[in-house]
Amino acid sequence: MESDDRRRPPRGIVVTLLDMGDGTSRLTMDDVISESSASDISWKFDCFYAHKRLDSKTIDDMALPDIEYQGIGEALMARLLALSGRVR
Repeated sequence: MESDDRRRPPRGIVVTLLDMGDGTSRLTMDDVISESSASDISWKFDCFYAHKRLDSKTIDDMALPDIEYQGIGEALMARLLALSGRVR
């Protein structure tokens, strides 16, 4: 990875993982916005993008099927491209 130049675009995604207490965890992607691109950037919630429930033990073991990791990555990249206006 390269050094951080501390620049950020005005829109992004926050990804969280919440243990639901029932043997599953919820992966959530939320759009966020910022009015600053400086090093002291502060993100604010904009809107919900997507979520998915997954088996907690499988997540803890980093043992999701490759297709699941691929889907998560594709969803993340597709949304980032859309937020940046590079695709519609």
